[in-house]
Amino acid sequence: MLMLNLIVSDLKVDALSYLRYSITLDSTLYNTFHIDRMYVNFKGDIFKTDVFKLSFRFTPDIGQIRDVGKAGRYKEGKDSTIEVPKSSIVGAYYVFSKYAFLEATYRNYKLYFGQTYNFWIRTMDRIWDYRFIEKTSNDYFSVISSADLGIAFEYSSKLFRLNLGVFNGEGYNKVEDNKFKDFEAVLSIYPINNEDLEIGIHGYGHFGKYKNEEDKIRGIGAISINQKYFRLGVEYSQFKGSTLTSGDTISSNLISGFVVIKPINMLELFARFDRYKEQDNFILGGFVLKLVKDFRLSLNYKQLKETGTLNLQTEVKF
Repeated sequence: MLMLNLIVSDLKVDALSYLRYSITLDSTLYNTFHIDRMYVNFKGDIFKTDVFKLSFRFTPDIGQIRDVGKAGRYKEGKDSTIEVPKSSIVGAYYVFSKYAFLEATYRNYKLYFGQTYNFWIRTMDRIWDYRFIEKTSNDYFSVISSADLGIAFEYSSKLFRLNLGVFNGEGYNKVEDNKFKDFEAVLSIYPINNEDLEIGIHGYGHFGKYKNEEDKIRGIGAISINQKYFRLGVEYSQFKGSTLTSGDTISSNLISGFVVIKPINMLELFARFDRYKEQDNFILGGFVLKLVKDFRLSLNYKQLKETGTLNLQTEVKF
């Protein structure tokens, strides 16, 4: 007999913060303390039975205001001007919504509705596992956004996971400005998946249109290997259009690879290399200490083009 449990008090709240201290390794020795991210997760069940569950997730995010329009007077038309005043809020932190969705689960099937994941970014974040240090390559270079508004389907088993979705396109932090919708598909296959070794083959396809009706096409493939003492990931992207070029399109590619060595339980050594548009190289390497269950610390070096920084970063869960 199916028992329906209405849950009004089963609300789970947790938080995650990424803190950083960075030194630019040039003659300026510019250095700064920084909050890279602060998430607060509100999760709960609306109702559930033995085989079906309807739940929700709401995740406010905290980011920093990096820039505003340059102060001054600008022509708006032939006979009018607008004035942009000086701003005192650059550098301030603000709160915005990262995830806000309903999730319906029936056995191995899920349906998401609202502002939900980009499932490729979610897949690669799980493989990389160092989001507190840096975003995965396609997220870092803004080829695709980590969340968007729409509806998505998921089927998962031990051997594979499939995601299909329809979204506004261009991510959660941009306003929908056209009649088109974006279609996405993610497929992960695990030919070997046990306690000792996991090997994954992953693919992503994306099709949409910009306001000017130019095509937006992205195809990505990746391979991952994960075992007790070693983790590796290689990712290749070919795309036309990115989230940095709304209304304008570029054609380019991106290749990324990383390796993690885990000599002991509390220590991991890692190195990563990204190459974007045949010219922008991103290098990242260092170590991670897992001091306690909900705290990780990393000392690492990052270099984009000719600029390098030394970083002390932490991940705190509470």
